[in-house]
Amino acid sequence: MAARMMRMILAAGLALPLAAGALQDPTAPPVVVAPGEAAGSSIPLTAIMQVGNRRIAIIGGQEIAVGGRYQDARVVRITESEVVLRRDGDTTVLKLYPLVDKRPRGK
Repeated sequence: MAARMMRMILAAGLALPLAAGALQDPTAPPVVVAPGEAAGSSIPLTAIMQVGNRRIAIIGGQEIAVGGRYQDARVVRITESEVVLRRDGDTTVLKLYPLVDKRPRGK
């Protein structure tokens, strides 16, 4: 009986690393689609940094300032929470926190 229990515990312990591969990283940002953004949009805005008076966006692992390019789009504006890209007359707004609706506080 004890040997059988040990085998079950050992089998469960060996299966744990296999099951862990299916788990998501709890520190990774959520994968969501911002309102008005195409569901197939895969432009990854990771961070926005302030360097002196300049803002720099991390898009697809690249540091890009206003006027810079990501693929075939030009960065036209960076705010504290979003990046505006323009490509062939089309405008795309990437939100750093798409589920956060920032509004002035009422009194």
